[in-house]
Amino acid sequence: MIGSGTPARAAGSAGYCPDASGVTVVVDFNELGGGTVVRCARGEQSTGLAALKNAGFQITGTLRWGEGFVCRIEGRPSTASEKCVDTPPASAYWSYWHATNGGSWTYSDKGVLNRKPPAGSFEGWSFSLNRNANDAPRPSTTPRRPAPPPPPPSPPLPAPPTRGGPVAPPPAGDGRPVAPPPATAGRPGAAGPMPGSAGPAPLPTGTPTAGGPVPTPGAGVAAPPASAAVSPPAGSSADQPVVTEIAAPRDARGIPLGTAAGVLLLVALGVGGLLAARRRRTVEPDD
Repeated sequence: MIGSGTPARAAGSAGYCPDASGVTVVVDFNELGGGTVVRCARGEQSTGLAALKNAGFQITGTLRWGEGFVCRIEGRPSTASEKCVDTPPASAYWSYWHATNGGSWTYSDKGVLNRKPPAGSFEGWSFSLNRNANDAPRPSTTPRRPAPPPPPPSPPLPAPPTRGGPVAPPPAGDGRPVAPPPATAGRPGAAGPMPGSAGPAPLPTGTPTAGGPVPTPGAGVAAPPASAAVSPPAGSSADQPVVTEIAAPRDARGIPLGTAAGVLLLVALGVGGLLAARRRRTVEPDD
């Protein structure tokens, strides 16, 4: 047997149970000059006494009946007014109540060890002083769990782009990647000279080309004299063209001008020889 003054173990949490998994216990001290205390006994509770203790209230039973009769809760009533030796008198005792969530308080017709509170329900204790059994005060707190807080608001969606804002460029052509532009002068791999260069280096003097060596301008080329020596070739007549020997420079294509003139003179000599032979045949008499 547990004597008077045995405290309940500390447990539970302040306030209403947040959900239906525990039992909310309400203790009303109004008849003793106090207020109302609400605590939560979390989880399943085997008896009304277990719910009262597991909510964190300290209780004291009687010397004769132990905790089968609750004589004090949190040290009240005081030892001067109640000795807690036998059953408390009907004029000063803790009345025992129960209720469903959102329902109304009902006086319990069972003892604290004979009742198993359902999960999510309310257990109530109210001190009755100088009242009869039909006039015992109910707990002053309404047996209703507060609504859970609303979930936090969702973050706002980003605003759509306004007119005039940056617009992504459309894909080129059919969406395939575009080849880079061809290399230009000044870039690596360009066909032209690099910036700052003087262009292709000139060929050195006398470098052979397809048409022969290119003479250096102003050197090694003699200008034709004002009066060149003209002499008819041996065996030619006065009617034959005269060959003038001139040291001619090469043309831009690499063929010496003198060579070209010689070819033309040879052709002219051939034509002249044919004309002279034809003339002789006309002048000489027939035999």
